[in-house]
Amino acid sequence: MLKDKIFGNKSSGCGCCGTRIVGLRQVNVGGRSTGIMGMDEKFQEYFKMGKTPVDSTGNELVEDLKKLNFIAEGAEEMYKKAFLIEYQRYYEARKK
Repeated sequence: MLKDKIFGNKSSGCGCCGTRIVGLRQVNVGGRSTGIMGMDEKFQEYFKMGKTPVDSTGNELVEDLKKLNFIAEGAEEMYKKAFLIEYQRYYEARKK
C-alpha cells in the first residue's frame, strides 16, 4: 500500500521509533520544479554504501525512486540527469 511506503507500517523497522516519514525534495527536472519523495533517504543509503555519482548510480536512483514517485515512461533519462546532479551535490558536500 502506498501509505505504508510513505509512512512505514508496523512491521517495518524496530517499532520503537514511531512512524517513519519520507522527505520531499524539490528538484529541477527538465526546467520544472518537481517534488521527489524519498530522495534524501536514498542519497544517505547510497552514500553509506560508497556509491559514487556515475551513470549506473543514476539508473539505480531512477528505479528506486520510481517506487515512491511517478516517472513517466520515456522521461527516465531526464530524471536520471536531475537525480545525478542532486546526488553529485550531496556526495561532494559529504566528502569534504
